[in-house]
Amino acid sequence: MAYDRIIESLLFVVGDDGIDPRGLSQVLEISEAAAREQLHAVQQLFESEGRVLQIVESGGVFKMVTRKEMSPYVQAYAGSLAEDSLSRAAMETLVIIAYKQPVTRADIEVIRGVKTERVIHTLSAKGLIEEAGRAKGVGRAKLYKTTDHFLDHFGLNSIEELPPLEFEETFEADGDLFFRNEPSLEERIN
Repeated sequence: MAYDRIIESLLFVVGDDGIDPRGLSQVLEISEAAAREQLHAVQQLFESEGRVLQIVESGGVFKMVTRKEMSPYVQAYAGSLAEDSLSRAAMETLVIIAYKQPVTRADIEVIRGVKTERVIHTLSAKGLIEEAGRAKGVGRAKLYKTTDHFLDHFGLNSIEELPPLEFEETFEADGDLFFRNEPSLEERIN
């Protein structure tokens, strides 16, 4: 049985959550390896047909997203609605990246105390952060920094216009990092 139409439908329905091959294997009643193969086959199908959507794998999860070259049109149509709806986790991660850039995902996770892979993907998809090369040392982890779009969104001319912030005093070890008695990033900037 060809699973491409089923997988395409599922990718559409699950949206940003994406599809985990293990979960797909249970739905399709096939092995996890076969599910991963089917996901890669759909990924290749989208690529070979030159669709405006593409299938990307991020953190072991497959998602259907628009191609980067379509982003100016999507942003022009959708406006800033998506940017205005940043979750608390996204804002926390964005603040860490803004003040400590360039920074690795592992460094962000140490500060926040939780995994940040999906949040980083979301911030990247919204054009607020981007890769800034690779860290030196074992593993050569990706480094992240804010974008010009981040500056525009928060009304900054440069990253130097961010208000001073002492990370060691602000980030507490109990995991509830942000905004206990601190104003939001937007309040700090304005």
